Amino acid sequence: MSARQIRKIRKHGLPPESLIYTGRRSKAPVQLHTVFYSESGFSEFRELQPPRPGSVLWLDIRNLSDTETIAKAGTVFQIHPLALEDVLNTRQRAKLEEFDNGLFFIVPHLSLNKETMELVSEQIAIFSGNGFVVSFQENPDDTFDVLRKRIAENVGRIRKKSSDYLTYSILDTIVDGYYEVLDQLENEMLDLEEKLHTTGAHTHEKARIFQLKRLVNSFKHRVLPLREAVGKFYRSDGTFVEESNRLYIRDLVDHVAQVLDNLDSERDMLSNMEAYYQAEAANKLNNVMRLLTVISTIFIPLSFIAGIYGMNFENMPELRTRNGYFILLGVMASLMLSMLAIFKARKWI
Repeated sequence: MSARQIRKIRKHGLPPESLIYTGRRSKAPVQLHTVFYSESGFSEFRELQPPRPGSVLWLDIRNLSDTETIAKAGTVFQIHPLALEDVLNTRQRAKLEEFDNGLFFIVPHLSLNKETMELVSEQIAIFSGNGFVVSFQENPDDTFDVLRKRIAENVGRIRKKSSDYLTYSILDTIVDGYYEVLDQLENEMLDLEEKLHTTGAHTHEKARIFQLKRLVNSFKHRVLPLREAVGKFYRSDGTFVEESNRLYIRDLVDHVAQVLDNLDSERDMLSNMEAYYQAEAANKLNNVMRLLTVISTIFIPLSFIAGIYGMNFENMPELRTRNGYFILLGVMASLMLSMLAIFKARKWI
């Protein structure tokens, strides 16, 4: 029974808003990382804290196996139970949902396992309200370590902005990770293209083309819904997005569109390599058939001569010639060499 079937059975028959974690369970404990920041101050805690006036709060929850902690965070920040259900259901597509008290994002964080050449996906959920952001990471590792350092060291404008800019920064960090995967895929394709041109078409190259096409298609399947989500974020007319930050969100929309364009280009590149592989394979087959045709063409007249003098008739004057055997061999050798010279002159061999 597959893991996906297990997840379906576990939620089967349960009412909506049931908090059941459907992802892979980790033995590591749930990690809570709370950050308060403003233009003049910064503080952090390793526990859940309620919002404070005059500061932006960022609660980062890593590892979602403890549903009681998730429910408690939902109570403190008034996150709708349906949103919490989506947080724990790790098979969601990228989306943005608007609630009365905030915006709820589901975004895939993607990376490439170079050893197995598999696309690794982690679901990240973000709930953004006035003055606070709560992020839910499926894995215990810290995806936003660089962003947290920027806040602590007051690099850039993030501490001068409100919670919607923090939401944009989190999304932008995730999308920047897509470019790293794109670069890795492009390097793999360039290496494969070079091998196709230098060593020709082989079965393992065909398997590698298929594997890369599967990766690119899976990548696009996961990123495509994000274009609609960030577009809704840019067009949101609620109080959760400041007008001065829409320019940055529009840039995020452009980055997602660029990722999708690059994926289309890489898919076209793989299709061209597949066509090249098929042409090389057909060319190899044609060369083999041409060689067999040349060999057959040479031996047809020789077989004809041998067949004539292999007949068991008594009245064949050449059979009584003293040096007939050697003469016939010389004629056959001369005929064969003449045909080889003609084929070589015409570049058939």
